[in-house]
This record gives sequence, structure tokens and C-alpha cells, in this order.
Amino acid sequence: MPASSRTASGSVLTTIGGCLRATREQRGLTLEQAAELSGISKSHLSRLESSERQPSVASLLALSAAYGVTVGDLFGESDGPTPFAVWPSDQPRHASNGLTLAACSGYTGSNVIDALRVTVDPDRSPPVPARHPGEEWLYVLSGTVRLEYDGEVHYLGAGTAAHFNAELAHRLGAEHAPAEVLLVAAKPVRHLQNIH
Repeated sequence: MPASSRTASGSVLTTIGGCLRATREQRGLTLEQAAELSGISKSHLSRLESSERQPSVASLLALSAAYGVTVGDLFGESDGPTPFAVWPSDQPRHASNGLTLAACSGYTGSNVIDALRVTVDPDRSPPVPARHPGEEWLYVLSGTVRLEYDGEVHYLGAGTAAHFNAELAHRLGAEHAPAEVLLVAAKPVRHLQNIH
């Protein structure tokens, strides 16, 4: 069971590093093989697994694609062999890089989309813009999100959605208060062909 801590609101935040290592090992992959498949350097992947670094959403998506699992599986959340999954509102939350993440998609064998409920802290240090294969769709549940996309800044309020090519540089921020987003990432068709 991964280490966890409680936030002031009482929700459980679990560390991700141990789950990343366990998933890689369950897939029978060495660090070198995982690095090659995911496009993440071996040294960075090692730091993610030892919890010296926190993974970005882009890193989580790259690892889920490389391992053929959902982001929820990377968090150690699996419901067993069923083609249907329900994600409760009290789903475990995971802290990473100024974000709080909860998986809200994925059944065993699911490999096309990942959905995450993401809370963005307004004091989050701006990370390096992400780029990864596939598409992203996000819907702002509350607050105001600053989406920097391909050199332009877009301010998205509650009830607003955005859909974009994730291969172009992008990053999220929050304006003045925490913002909550439902983020859905789809793997590219060329990757899906490699899975089957």
C-alpha cells in the first residue's frame, strides 16, 4: 500500500512513486525498457519511482500508454476484470506538481482514454509546457483555468470546455483561486494500432 497523508480537508493523498514502480515491474519491464517505451529518460523515471520527483500529467499519460494501462492503474486503483467501472466522488486524490489528481476512468483492459479530475493550485509554479501524443479535452468545473496552448493564453471559466492536439506545447494554471477541471486524454490512433 502506498504511503499517504491527509490534507486539511481530510481527503487522502497517496504517493505515486511506489505505484509507478510496481506497475512497471508487473509489466516485466526494466527501467531502460520503460524509458524507451515512454520517452521519459531512465534517470527521470527512476526519480519518479523513488518519489524524488512528482510526475506531470503528461508523464502519467506517457507511462499509461507505454504500459498499456490506465492512469488509475498507475495510482494502484484497479477494480478487476469488468468492462464497466464507476468512480465514486470520494476517489483517492494524488498530489503532484501543484495539482491534485483523481482518476475517474478505466476498467480492466481499457486503453483508449484516461479521465482525471484535476484541481490546479493558483500558487503552482509554472512547469515546462507539456507535449505528448494524442488529444486532450477539458471541462472547467469551478474556478478559472489559464490554458497556455501553442504560444497563446486562454482563460476558461466554469462551464467552458477546450479540445486540443496534445502534441503542441500546453500547460494549466489557475487564476486567483483553485480551479477544478475534468481532463480527458485520448491516445493517438497510431499508438492504438501498436497495442492490438
